[in-house]
Amino acid sequence: MLTVDLNTAPGRAIRTIASNDCYELLYNEVENRIYLTVNGFWKSPAAVPEYLHDWEKALLLSKVNFTLLADFRGMITHPQELNSLHIAVLKLVKAHGLLQFACVAPDDKIASLQVAAICEESGIEPHIFSSPEDAHEFLNTSAASYQQV
Repeated sequence: MLTVDLNTAPGRAIRTIASNDCYELLYNEVENRIYLTVNGFWKSPAAVPEYLHDWEKALLLSKVNFTLLADFRGMITHPQELNSLHIAVLKLVKAHGLLQFACVAPDDKIASLQVAAICEESGIEPHIFSSPEDAHEFLNTSAASYQQV
């Protein structure tokens, strides 16, 4: 779970898109950022039946050039059959105008390799960090740099 305090400034609008045992998906309107936290082991696509639909809801809220912070620290290697679901989500994210993707690396080394392979196949280059705070700072800097252009 992310430890960055998202509610420190008045007027911050954080919307919870989904929160369950497998993942949490949030959208911050002020930052135009989607936050994903992946938890544990997902046995099959049946364990996350609303995952793609939840992403579609989040993407409807986001504006072009949004950023994505994914916290995979709690992820345990998923079965290969879930790779296509993750790839479909990342391709959808890319098509909706992703500016930058920062991820907090999984503690599980095999899961780290799995995340890297999924990102590569989806055509998205993740910026990998060991803490959500560093990832958050990177995305803030990236978004600010983009807005200055």
